[in-house]
Amino acid sequence: MIEYAGLCISVGILMGAYCRTDKRKAQDLARITQIDELKGLVELLEKEPLSNPVVAIFGTVGSNSAVETTRSGTLCVFSEETARVCYKLEKNCNTDSNSNESKEVMLYRKDVPWYLDDGTGQVYVTGAQFAKGFYDTLNKYIFTEPVMEHFERFFSFKDVQYVPNSCCEHVLEIGKPLTIIGKAERDKNGAPTIGRVYQVFNGRSMNKVDEMASDLKSITECCEMLSLLLTGIGVSILAVSVLTA
Repeated sequence: MIEYAGLCISVGILMGAYCRTDKRKAQDLARITQIDELKGLVELLEKEPLSNPVVAIFGTVGSNSAVETTRSGTLCVFSEETARVCYKLEKNCNTDSNSNESKEVMLYRKDVPWYLDDGTGQVYVTGAQFAKGFYDTLNKYIFTEPVMEHFERFFSFKDVQYVPNSCCEHVLEIGKPLTIIGKAERDKNGAPTIGRVYQVFNGRSMNKVDEMASDLKSITECCEMLSLLLTGIGVSILAVSVLTA
């Protein structure tokens, strides 16, 4: 009985700690300032020059130094090309069978300074590739063509027979509509920028911020109730065990 009591109390305490973490996240989401027009970010930073508020902004991707990808010819601000090579090793003398292997290799990555534009203003964004959801916003192009020259330096196996492989190009295109949650600040020239990006969404997704905060709040409340219930059950079992001992 005491073991069950200890288990219930322990799980209840762990769930309580988890709930407190999620509760702080929900509170942080609720404090995010949603900017309807990018020109409003300038006004916000003038009112709160030292606070570096967390904001949600929307706009389309633009750049003064966009690049064209080598394979798809897409005009973009971020491109990353990977390739998966599949190869067969010759028959193993011990197993008398072919073994198949595959590897994914980064061929190149390139990014240039870029901004969001909504017609009322421009806000530069830095470090978005490290944010949650960034890779979900990229367009993907797949090419099936030989790229053996890229793999010779990675694979030094003898008696390897290469089979057809594919390249995959991930790009953030010019004109892509995005919603970004991040910390607003001014760059060294005083221009408004998002210096640290936390999350990136496709399209106009301002309502997702409220939905995330509401969902997290509901989950937290349920977890808190379950935590109290388990802790209470554990304490009750422990009390009964002590009284009947």
